[in-house]
Amino acid sequence: VIDGFSVKSWIERPARREIYKDGTFTEQKYNIWTKLALTAPDQLRQRVAWALYQIVPIGATGGFVPRTEVWTVYYDIFVRHAFGNYRNVLKEVSFHALMSEWLSFAGNAAIQYQLDMDPDSEIYPDENYAREIMQLFSLGIFKLNMDGTIQTDADDEPLYTYNS
Repeated sequence: VIDGFSVKSWIERPARREIYKDGTFTEQKYNIWTKLALTAPDQLRQRVAWALYQIVPIGATGGFVPRTEVWTVYYDIFVRHAFGNYRNVLKEVSFHALMSEWLSFAGNAAIQYQLDMDPDSEIYPDENYAREIMQLFSLGIFKLNMDGTIQTDADDEPLYTYNS
């Protein structure tokens, strides 16, 4: 029961249809997720997958937006690894095309490659994704105590997890 409605009546209520009635990519994406989340026999796995997706989300930008399949394949990463190792989640997410578009590392080249192609090049690799992995999806910006509070130095300034 959701908000006093049965699952079936909640999905079929007019307000719900009004939001997703146009047959767009957004409608397809949400309809697929809603059906799985509400009817799959492995509800715990579905809920853990949703929680993981909230930790490693992707914005609706880039060239893949109107393609439903690439989004469902991305979400399947979290379903597959719901009870696994977070390192494996980050690895598979890192190789996914949506993440490469969203965090701008698609087509990124190593510095040696750039220098081999053009020795006078002053183009450097995009380090955005490495920073995002460290800051957003794993270590965080500041060191934490076991209770989740930020560690501070003698001057009560926060201790950074790493220096760039």
